[in-house]
Amino acid sequence: METGRGNIVLMPAISRHVLGKEAAMTKEQFDREKKYQAALAVARKMLEKEIINEDDFLRIEAKLREKFRPILGGFLF
Repeated sequence: METGRGNIVLMPAISRHVLGKEAAMTKEQFDREKKYQAALAVARKMLEKEIINEDDFLRIEAKLREKFRPILGGFLF
C-alpha cells in the first residue's frame, strides 16, 4: 500500500488569525518559549526522578514563567 508524500497536516498547528487579527509569534517570543519549555522539561524530569518535590516544581515553574514570559506556556502540556 502506497502512502502519500505530501504534508499530512490538515490545518496549521497554530492559527495565524485570531478573530480576524494576525497572531504571529515574534522571534524573541519564540526563543523565550523554547527556553521556557526546555527548562521546564528539566524540572519535570527532576520531579519524575524525585530529586525535587511537587512544591519545588511549582516554585520553579512560577520562576520560569516570570523569567521567560511564555506565550503558550502550560498550554502545551
